[in-house]
Amino acid sequence: MPKATKQKRNGASHGAPYANSQPKASNKIFKMNTNIGQHVLKNPGVAQAIVDKADLKQSDIVLEVGPGSGNLTVKILEKAKKVIAVELDPRMAAEVTKRVQGKPEAKRLEVLLGDVIKTDLPYFDVCISNTPYQ
Repeated sequence: MPKATKQKRNGASHGAPYANSQPKASNKIFKMNTNIGQHVLKNPGVAQAIVDKADLKQSDIVLEVGPGSGNLTVKILEKAKKVIAVELDPRMAAEVTKRVQGKPEAKRLEVLLGDVIKTDLPYFDVCISNTPYQ
């Protein structure tokens, strides 16, 4: 005789917890390339905490690895003299450039397209990155 199925106490369905969930597109414009660890930093509190921990000075030239859509970049530009952002994805490089276009910060942002490991980097004082941990 087969076992009777019981309802779980918390009302959870049977099977894997994420079996029926559809992956949510965190960004409707871009499909993230997770093969290169691409992700977007959305939480402004986390972005501000990263900048605060870097203890930036007004005279600092900052190298940002993987600026993505520019959420962290904008916070860095508030504190630093210049930001050199190295982005592998041309779509994201265009997005971060567009984010500061027409603003005074645009003069202090330099976007380099390519792999940061293979790119000849100019002089910088501080390196900041929201690196994926996978």
